[in-house]
Amino acid sequence: MRTFIESVKRTPYQSLATFLILFFTLFLALFFFSLTSFFHSELNYVESRPQVTVYFATTTKESQINSIKNALIESQKTIQVKYVSQDQALKIYRDLNRNDPQLLEMVSADILPPSLEIYAKKPEYLSEIATFLQKQVGVDEVSFQKNIVHKLLALTTALRYLSTGIFAFLLFTSIVVLITTTAFKIALKKDEIELLELLGATKLYIRKPFLLEGMYWGFLSGGAAFFVFYACFLSIYPLLTNYLKGTPTLSFFGLSNLGLFVWPPSIGFVALSCGLIVLFGMIIGLIGNYIATSKYIK
Repeated sequence: MRTFIESVKRTPYQSLATFLILFFTLFLALFFFSLTSFFHSELNYVESRPQVTVYFATTTKESQINSIKNALIESQKTIQVKYVSQDQALKIYRDLNRNDPQLLEMVSADILPPSLEIYAKKPEYLSEIATFLQKQVGVDEVSFQKNIVHKLLALTTALRYLSTGIFAFLLFTSIVVLITTTAFKIALKKDEIELLELLGATKLYIRKPFLLEGMYWGFLSGGAAFFVFYACFLSIYPLLTNYLKGTPTLSFFGLSNLGLFVWPPSIGFVALSCGLIVLFGMIIGLIGNYIATSKYIK
């Protein structure tokens, strides 16, 4: 640590440039990581709901409905196909309107349509399934979340490509800055390094302070990026809560059993974000300085 502090004092402007580029890179990495995780979890949630619901005429026989159900299963495009009979539809209706006795008196099982709730394996299959159902005899209405799923899928994909492109550029810039600043520091210590080589010091011993310095910068930049990001997040959290009212609890890649929730962010998810961004910053610092020392310390 003493060597690190001395290095900062010797080259304050180069050190500031290293910190700022790493901070900016890691801040944006954390931003896109959180945003992509949110939309991915939202997409998973939507995909876990019945994506296609087909309502049949009340005169449609159960055997005919089962025949359509089996055809959907055999198509290998569905995860699950659930049959909802008229009696089950009445039970659902009563549960939804249990606080309104007048509505309950007006409805019987005979007037409610039987239906199939269909879960597709991929969002791309939704249109194909809907088209197939619309051609079947006895089908009264086909309802599916085409727009919602397709928009979320397109947004998540675009965000993933955008974040990858921006992050790759910033990562390249960070490594170039690290190499440049480390090369400058190596030049300042040229006489000291030559003396160590004459005394028989190994390359690892000479390179070690530079490698540690890169990791220190990554640690400091990652920590700063984390605190600034979540300070900004907490300042707009009331607005986000109001805007996302009605959004269910979203787990991080289905890891709800580990207490990892993207929305609202759980302590586990925040801690994971902190650990990942700090670790990633240290890896970037290590790689950048490793390349520089490999090139300039022979």
